[in-house]
Parts: sequence; C-alpha cells; structure tokens
Amino acid sequence: MKICGVGDLFIPAEYIRKGFDKNGLAIDVFDWDTGTFEKLQEINLQIEQNGSEAYEMPEPLLQKIEEAEILITQFCPIGKKVIDRCKKLKAIGVLRGGYENVNLEYARQKNISIFNTPGRNADAVADFTVGAIICEARNIARGHYGIKNGEWIREYPNSGMIPDLPGRTVGLIGFGEIGRKVAKRLHGFDMDIIVYDPFCKTFPEGVRSVPLQELFSTSDFVSLHARLTPQNRHLVNTDMLARMKPTAYLINTSRAGLVDEAALHDALKQKQIAGAFLDVFEDEPPGKDHPLVRLENVTLTPHMAGGSNDAFLNSPVRLAAELVKFLRNEPCRGLIPA
Repeated sequence: MKICGVGDLFIPAEYIRKGFDKNGLAIDVFDWDTGTFEKLQEINLQIEQNGSEAYEMPEPLLQKIEEAEILITQFCPIGKKVIDRCKKLKAIGVLRGGYENVNLEYARQKNISIFNTPGRNADAVADFTVGAIICEARNIARGHYGIKNGEWIREYPNSGMIPDLPGRTVGLIGFGEIGRKVAKRLHGFDMDIIVYDPFCKTFPEGVRSVPLQELFSTSDFVSLHARLTPQNRHLVNTDMLARMKPTAYLINTSRAGLVDEAALHDALKQKQIAGAFLDVFEDEPPGKDHPLVRLENVTLTPHMAGGSNDAFLNSPVRLAAELVKFLRNEPCRGLIPA
C-alpha cells in the first residue's frame, strides 16, 4: 500500500514521517512550499471560505503523489484535479479536525474513503480559550502593552466590570471535543457551565443544555466552539449581541464566520457588552485600520489558538493510529467511508 504525505510549514513532511514511523507505517513524504506562514494562512482561509477547489495543488507536487493509494495532508487542498490524477487512490487522511480542504462529494463518487484527526488540537484550543477569558476580563494584554509603552494604566474600558470567575456563567456554543475540554477546565474555576449544541444529546454532570437565546442573555462569557456551516454563519449577530449582559464578554477561538464582525464592532463601540477576544477574522490579517482593531475593548491574536508544538507534533501520530485501524477494517474515528 503506497502512502504519500504532504507536509506544510505547520506540519512539515518530516513530522508526518516520524508520526507514521511510530505506528510502523512506511510513507513517502513531500513538503508543499508556500513560501511564508502568511501565504499559507491566506490560502487556508480561501479554502475554509470557498472550499477545496479554491486553490490547486502545484503541478510538481502533484507529480510526486500521483501513485498514492493513501494520501495524507493537512492544509494542502485535495480537489477534483488531485483525485483524478491519483488514479489508485483509496483513502485520504486529513491531519486536522475538519475536511474543508477535501472535495468530499467527488471523493465519495470515486469510492475514496476519508478520515480526519478529531480533537488533534483540542487541548491547545481549550487551553488558549481559558487564557483568552482571563486575558480579556482582567486586561492582561492591555496592561502589558501599556508598560511596554511607558504607561502605568489603572483605568480600562471595562473598569467596574472586572469579575472573578467563581460563580460566573460561561456559555459554550458547540460541545464537541474542544467545548468539552473547555468545560472541564472551567469547572476548576468553579464556574457555571451552560451549552448550546443542537447535535449533542448527552451532557456530563455540571453542564446544562439551554436554548441559544437563553445562553446569550444569561452568560457572563459566551465562547464559540462550533464548526462553521451555511446554517450558523453570523450566528452572533445584532439580535444575539443585544441579548448579552452589558458586563458580558464574547470569546471566539473557533471560526470567524460565526460572528457578524460589523455587528460586533457596533456593540463594542457602543459598549453594549464589556469586551471581546478574537483569534480569527473574516479577512486575515485584518490590518491596522480594520474597525475592530481600532477599538480599545477587544483583544486580538493572529489565529494562533490551535498552534501549540504538541498539537502539530502529535497530529501525524494520532492520524497514523487511525489509519492502522482503517487498514485492519476496524472502526476508526472521523471516518467517512467510500
């Protein structure tokens, strides 16, 4: 079985090879050279917003993988051209929790199985989310920025609305692997956890499922952990923001499209809510003149929540373990069968 892996700047080919070696799988690996991290993120954003056909794999790389029976990728797009070229292809493995860069419909027409790596960076994003909640509510980034600029700031946009976490309510939108890990961590801060997830039927002790409107109106922190779909695009809109407490905070370490950025800008500018923390944007990088960047009551980071070294190093190991199960015809996680 010929396995080929396509690495990138975040998960280089050598990481993929080492991960598969640990599971006893031989793999030919190649790097997809996008030049810079910024260019790779730009391409990835195109694919996330417009699908797998938004960007084509370069011809020299395509020549290297055309004999693959199993193809492993993280960000490199697997569209119709790749699938048609790889005539022996039986399965595609994705080193991430989604399938945005794979043309699922066409792959299934060609009887190609697809599987991914659920929760591959769930710990990284969950850790970051907890940090984001504390950072925004306690003005950590703003305080740091002030000292670096020779200022000793004691008054902030949310002065008078700076909470302790115990007894506060956090509303999690989406309760997959990341949402569950966030909940587990925030239980340690003695927070009340409420959740909106129409696809989740069972919840652990100490977590309560509520309607979306109730979540927005009762939460002290609203944290987004849902996958972006056509149905939930701009789920955080003018109406939902108006339901939030004036002392509440919005945290987005998920998908930018879940938030109507114009509506959020207006809510923050008018101080309808206390603040927001955003790790993702509709256009990346947003640029210094982006309306949200110019506000004082928001903390911004460059799409880095899932980017721990451990997440990138461990993804190939996790995916290879699932591939071993697939080759043995055993149940594996994240599988879309042919």
